[in-house]
Amino acid sequence: MTVAERTNAEGSGRHAGAGQIGFYIAEKIVHGGGYKCAKSHRQGVIHITCSPGCIMCEKAPMISPQNEVERVRAALRALMEKRGVKPKPLAKQAGLGETAVRDFLDREGADVKLGTLRRLANALDASIEDLLGVEQVPLTGRVGAGGSIIFDENTSMETVPRPPGATGRLEALEVVGDSMLPRYSSGDIVYISREIDGVLDAYIGDYCAVRLSSGETYVKLLARGSRPGFFTLRSLNAADIEDVEVEWATPIIFVMPRAGRAALQR
Repeated sequence: MTVAERTNAEGSGRHAGAGQIGFYIAEKIVHGGGYKCAKSHRQGVIHITCSPGCIMCEKAPMISPQNEVERVRAALRALMEKRGVKPKPLAKQAGLGETAVRDFLDREGADVKLGTLRRLANALDASIEDLLGVEQVPLTGRVGAGGSIIFDENTSMETVPRPPGATGRLEALEVVGDSMLPRYSSGDIVYISREIDGVLDAYIGDYCAVRLSSGETYVKLLARGSRPGFFTLRSLNAADIEDVEVEWATPIIFVMPRAGRAALQR
């Protein structure tokens, strides 16, 4: 996969298969003040439409593959200058053809494979993230999509890439269990933006990360319970968890499939 192909995959929100990097973008994203906008995709552009009575937000980035390639090219030049390395020696050290780096830097319209970038990053004693400019999001723990999974806090300071076009403070959770298949698989990474405790009415009917008052944390479809102050957590292929008290719930706004995560770690 090249940088331009990666940008197209992220911009269109397509599934990342084996050896590819990408994210699912959820149907809905919740903004501050109770605004809720729906994201759709058309020809690599993220279009945002709002529910009736909602104020249009301004979070629709244009994702240009060529602009992304130019940004990577500039990052490579800056890192080479910082290390004091010229194109030909760098190409040799990375095990590439002697003109490979020069061609990418100087030839108009040139693209580059992610594997080549990884080799260049290694030769420069850097990470591929330094060249791709991928910001990181803390992986704060594991969240259940099966049986009774107590929230497992991640204390290793592990991080995962920030989804394309995402702004603001995010945290990531690793899904454990299979009760939400096929929507969420064990090993997927879900991204949330948790600003408040409690449950907003706008979250009812959304797929959410939900922390119960008793400590369990799940990925479930949030529904109202049979009495005020209680909620039901619906699964896709397991029994519902009915009439529970919730400490907080927040919609899932992005998903990185486990295949994409594996590709990033290679």
